[in-house]
Amino acid sequence: MAIQGWFKFKKIRLLLAWGSIPILLFYSHMNDKSFRWGIVLMVIGELIRFWALGFVEKKGRKLATSGPYAFVRNPLYVGNFFLGLGVAVIVWNWVILLLFLAGFLGIYTGTIRGEEKHLREMFGKPYEDYCKNVPSFLPRLTPYAAPEKDSFLWSRIIKHHEYITVAGIFLILMLIHLYEELFLAKEPMTQQIPLIIATVIVALALALERIFVSRLHITFFERLREKDAPKNNP
Repeated sequence: MAIQGWFKFKKIRLLLAWGSIPILLFYSHMNDKSFRWGIVLMVIGELIRFWALGFVEKKGRKLATSGPYAFVRNPLYVGNFFLGLGVAVIVWNWVILLLFLAGFLGIYTGTIRGEEKHLREMFGKPYEDYCKNVPSFLPRLTPYAAPEKDSFLWSRIIKHHEYITVAGIFLILMLIHLYEELFLAKEPMTQQIPLIIATVIVALALALERIFVSRLHITFFERLREKDAPKNNP
């Protein structure tokens, strides 16, 4: 049930993120400076996500307390914050920035509470001790001395399909750049043909991945849950 709920929440986040792009572009006041600073924030956010996923062996099955988890309980959501903040800075619209901050607070506050309730039920006292020493979102200055140490592994990043997020970031940045060049600067479309082709390729690759690879991934977890579920004896 927890896995299914996580996928539903992720789907809602994706729909909100991609569905808001036309609105962000239409009301944007971006410039070269905001574009550069926004990219810096997005890179920081993705690096935090890489760091966090490199320490997550089995999401929801093994308690991660090493790496960034020794500083903050939800480093993935901290990374997501910087990703969203980077987009808001690129757009450079104070109304959109305030809407992002309010939306992030509203969505992730409830999400974190639900996930942490599930983790308390699953891990008990070890998780309670962890929560007493490590803050939920604002990192502590010194790392928590976890009873069990873990190492960073790049293979975990691949296993968690983080290449989808990276491709999505590139697609968003390419769409913003094309909008700026074609609609704001009124540059000829012929000058942007290589970027247009690259944008179409990335968009198709993401669509195919969502249709085939991720669907198989979800189906695998659904079958695994059915297999592990206790059978009722007549």
